[in-house]
Amino acid sequence: MVHHLLHEQGLDRYYALAGNQVNAVSLPVPRSHSWLEPLVEKALADEGPVCTLQLDVQGIHCAACVWLMNETFRRHPGAGDITVNPTLGTVRVHWKKGELELERWVKEVEAFGYQFGPARKEGSKKSLDLPVRLGISAALAVNVMLFSVSFYFGLSPDDPEVFRLFTRLSFALSTGTVLIGGWPFFQAAVRGLRSRVLHLDLPIAMGIVLVYGMSVVQLVTSSGRGDLAYFDTLNTFITLMLLGRFLQERMLEKNRRYLLEDDGADGLLVRRVLGARLETVKAPKVVKDDVLLVAPGDLVPVEAVLLDLPAQISTDWMTGEAAPRRVDRGALIPAGSFNAGRVAFHVKSTQDFADSSLVALLRQPVPRAGPLAKHQQLWNALAKRWVVTVLGVSSLGFLLWLPRGVDAAINVAVSLLVITCPCAIGIAIPLAYELVQSRLRKGGFFVRATDLLDRLTDVKQLVFDKTGTLTLGRLELVDPQLHLDPVPLDVAYNLAVRSSHPVSAALAKVFEAAGAKYDPSANVEEVPGKGMEWKRADGAWRLGRADWSAGARGRTTALGHDGRQLASLDTREVLRPDARVELAKLAEQGYAVWLLSGDTPSRVETLAHSLGLAPGRALGGLSPEQKAAQVSSLGRHDVLYLGDGVNDALAFEAALAAGTPAIDRPVMPSKSDFFLVGEGLAPLHAALGEARHLRQVVRRVLGLSLAYNVVAIAFALAGVMSPVAAAISMPLSTLMLLLVTVSSLTTKAARPAPAPLVDARIGPSP
Repeated sequence: MVHHLLHEQGLDRYYALAGNQVNAVSLPVPRSHSWLEPLVEKALADEGPVCTLQLDVQGIHCAACVWLMNETFRRHPGAGDITVNPTLGTVRVHWKKGELELERWVKEVEAFGYQFGPARKEGSKKSLDLPVRLGISAALAVNVMLFSVSFYFGLSPDDPEVFRLFTRLSFALSTGTVLIGGWPFFQAAVRGLRSRVLHLDLPIAMGIVLVYGMSVVQLVTSSGRGDLAYFDTLNTFITLMLLGRFLQERMLEKNRRYLLEDDGADGLLVRRVLGARLETVKAPKVVKDDVLLVAPGDLVPVEAVLLDLPAQISTDWMTGEAAPRRVDRGALIPAGSFNAGRVAFHVKSTQDFADSSLVALLRQPVPRAGPLAKHQQLWNALAKRWVVTVLGVSSLGFLLWLPRGVDAAINVAVSLLVITCPCAIGIAIPLAYELVQSRLRKGGFFVRATDLLDRLTDVKQLVFDKTGTLTLGRLELVDPQLHLDPVPLDVAYNLAVRSSHPVSAALAKVFEAAGAKYDPSANVEEVPGKGMEWKRADGAWRLGRADWSAGARGRTTALGHDGRQLASLDTREVLRPDARVELAKLAEQGYAVWLLSGDTPSRVETLAHSLGLAPGRALGGLSPEQKAAQVSSLGRHDVLYLGDGVNDALAFEAALAAGTPAIDRPVMPSKSDFFLVGEGLAPLHAALGEARHLRQVVRRVLGLSLAYNVVAIAFALAGVMSPVAAAISMPLSTLMLLLVTVSSLTTKAARPAPAPLVDARIGPSP
């Protein structure tokens, strides 16, 4: 569909610019733009002929996206300047007042799969701070290394002016590197000591302080001999450590900015009726007896009574029921319902928003309680043992060499601290995570949580929601082979195309593809709850429930002519294209696969049977609280949950890891540890395999690092390893570990090792 739009509007250059970076997205769904109205009004109220507005945008990933937004905006009359920032995921537009309808352009771009929202994106303090510190440290390090090269190639005190100048510059620049680049490690080390936790940043911070202190001592005791100091090593060390930190944050921040920022309940806006005018307010401000105007795609944030003619609402966000349902005037509409029809309707709230069932579901994620996961226990134990060992060995070396003089003891202690630097953890391992996350991103799996790849190695059970997760939330014809003559085909198409019901929409696409012709003069009438009717000269034609349209039994859809059935048109939910294959692969590898849904048990059982799930591992009709209870009963230490609706929010909190394919919906992406882009489940399968392969690589890197440290420590304690030799061997060992890491991860990842079989059982619903 997106390709058709691009070709139709002459935007084929998008593919030339995108190359192989095109990410498939789910088909766009109607969205409410109530959030845009007050922003445009504010922009129009500013003085001057030009309006300016900044928006957040979701889905930018390459230069083609930037070009597409620029090109579509430029084609609108009154369009001025547009600035797209793909790094931050923001767009700033300027247009002539009164000459451009901004909402029209927003809807046009969103048809390609992007989404706009209010300007809320702000980079985390760490992600904004680290690049600056890294850039400054790298610049200072390069200059210090240039001064050091002059010492290595013969610059001596015999040339006093240049020698003194280079020494002072090296000292000044290195002091700046220590203060600017070393600050994150000092801060983390102090924070760990205050919390009585031995953090891996402690030996890094101590190494920086001791090497800097040793260099200053050398300057003082050797009458300013800069060639005897270790400033070049110090600068290189700090820069490499900062590079490792930057790699840890870069991809995660990029993935977070791909999405719109969630503002919880405050991000949900509604239109409140005040006499003869409307005001747009945040959902938490809704109180009992407020009258709300609910436009197509808008959310009803509280329980409310319908005041208008019959309406179509969708509760799939809350219950998982795929098909919209009809409600009559005076009926109670549950909180969390969407207007699934084509016309707006009015409702009267029966409760304050504080009493709404949405409040608990929209709350921000809370830290996961309970015992630490195995990967957290591993890293904590590693950090503790590494720190204790490094400090113990350095102290031992100092004491052993102290009888030979303080200078000799300090040299050995500094050598040991430099040699035992956790470079594998500081550089090689962050690089490994960066490579894996980058590869997963290209496949459509976007990591948002720092420790997700570690957690995935503990996963043994996979729990899926149904509607919008295993299915795509739309319908298809069970038997796509139509056996209709041209006249019945044209009539059926004209009946289906005039209805907004999902069944009609699915049938209309099939009829259109079969060559049906549209009749603009058709006088079609909708019979609420039954279907569509067209009374023609050749008789009455009906498309709808079989018992109404053709006098047949059952509630399937049928085409009837004067009470005679011409075709049975059964529909079903569209499965994700690779759902059966991927779930079968996961089951073969030892994962326990479950299906939990708020949809009716009969539909859930039918889908589970078609997917080949084990009997008893599919439950339907569950409330959000029941879903969370079922996940907890499985054991939160090894469960991954994949869901798309706010009814999955509590289950998200109960699972070890949680993700969503529904990036086009509010709330859920911000609660997830990862999200999927596209219509397949293969990225999830790939992530589980990559996580297990990454664990093997990390263990290999740690093993090599340990072996190197054992040998180097022995040389240092024997007095063979001087600080200069240690300074040379440290980057060489780091380079070796980097080469091992890259070579291990640039080859095709191994198939995921079979997960241990589990014998979990779902208990009775609470």
